[in-house]
Amino acid sequence: MDKQDIIKLIMEAEKHGSELPNLEFKDARGGIPKDTWKSISAFSHKPGGGIIVFGVKEDRQNKKIDILDGLGLAVLQEKVSNLVSEDMSITIRPEYYILDYKGKTLLAIVVVECPDQFKPCYYKPVGLPNGSYIRDGITNRKITDAEMRRFIENSERLKYDKQQAEGVYIEDIDTNKVVTLLIKRGEETGRTGAPLHVDFNRLKNLGIAGEYKGVQHPTIAGVLIFAKNKPQQFPSLSRYIIRCVRYKGASVSTDIIDKSDIDGTLDTQIEDMQKFILRNIKLSAQIVGTRRVEQYEYPEQAIREIVANAVIHRDYKITGTYTQVNVFEDRIEVFNPGCLPPGVTVETIKDAQASRNEIIAALLKDLDYLEEYGRGIDIVFNKMREWGLLEPLFKNTANSFKVILPGPRLSKLNERQIKIWEYLVEKEKITVKECEGLLPKVPRTTVNSDLQKLQEIGLMKQLGMAKNTYYVLAF
Repeated sequence: MDKQDIIKLIMEAEKHGSELPNLEFKDARGGIPKDTWKSISAFSHKPGGGIIVFGVKEDRQNKKIDILDGLGLAVLQEKVSNLVSEDMSITIRPEYYILDYKGKTLLAIVVVECPDQFKPCYYKPVGLPNGSYIRDGITNRKITDAEMRRFIENSERLKYDKQQAEGVYIEDIDTNKVVTLLIKRGEETGRTGAPLHVDFNRLKNLGIAGEYKGVQHPTIAGVLIFAKNKPQQFPSLSRYIIRCVRYKGASVSTDIIDKSDIDGTLDTQIEDMQKFILRNIKLSAQIVGTRRVEQYEYPEQAIREIVANAVIHRDYKITGTYTQVNVFEDRIEVFNPGCLPPGVTVETIKDAQASRNEIIAALLKDLDYLEEYGRGIDIVFNKMREWGLLEPLFKNTANSFKVILPGPRLSKLNERQIKIWEYLVEKEKITVKECEGLLPKVPRTTVNSDLQKLQEIGLMKQLGMAKNTYYVLAF
């Protein structure tokens, strides 16, 4: 598809006085129309995709197409780019074309069909099913429940953890570890004493192996959990490590005190991640009644759930970066490649029961590395509350997900002060003017009070004088 092809389609639409099944018009003289996401979602589900042309108005009543003028192309393109990269459930990479047509300048974007494993593609601020649309003739309509189920079922057949582990063979699976799993399952179901011979059919039924083009191989889930040796020895799995770092202060620009790249099977990674964090946080003693009780500054159960969820729910298709654990002076951060699964948002994360890795989740649950579905996040919230700490913070972007466990210092802050602190951590300095931009409805006196509080508890310090005053992290 090039400029001339798009212009031909516009000419055809003009001839018929109507949009086309693969072509939609937007006025856009006042900026990006609010319903643009509906068109993007609809075309992402259409075989062959579709084209959205900004700067054209369709008058359906009079069957007329008007070519407009006065587009703010730079701003428009930026807004569209933000929409497709941040607000859709999958990052859309459309092609952009600036067209000269009848003496007017138009912007066209070509939306390609979304891969099956990522359907349905939806608008994240609305969620499923309301944020997902279908192109029906020349109109966009909301996806039906049946259509959504078909998309999801089709996507499940392409679940990444069920696919073949390239370059790995059945002989690379630790069958003794599989027997341990079978014994545990038998004890839980009351089926003790059953034969525990591990053959291919049993491995296949467990999701540990499959047949691919007539050849038996382990699945990605199977080798990541049941490999005889470290899975990372295989080139196709070499990037599946956990990068752990303990920083001296509150940002990555401070000195590194401890670091470790954790490999091994997923259960081993969970254990070693927790060990790394525990050795890098404070342990203090308290007298409870007549007993001396040692307690970490963060609840161990909350840490356990966060690291287990990072391993279980990461997007293993993404190999360009690692799962990361950063321990700072005032918080713990766990960063994962891949955003939340479809239908799960930061707001619904406590109630959601979705996993992109069904086999990994099921096997690690049977091995006691995952709580009952839906309970793990509740445990984190409850334990943080018991320790007198702030609730966990979640940051979901187009290609990553981050969990932050605030430490004792941060738990002295209110919501305004947390916003200032988050900006400071990201940008490494902040001014009063920038604070007012973050908190537009907050009086200047309150902002000054918040800055003073952040200094009093040792989270930031003031530099500069008068108009040149700014604030930086104190450690």
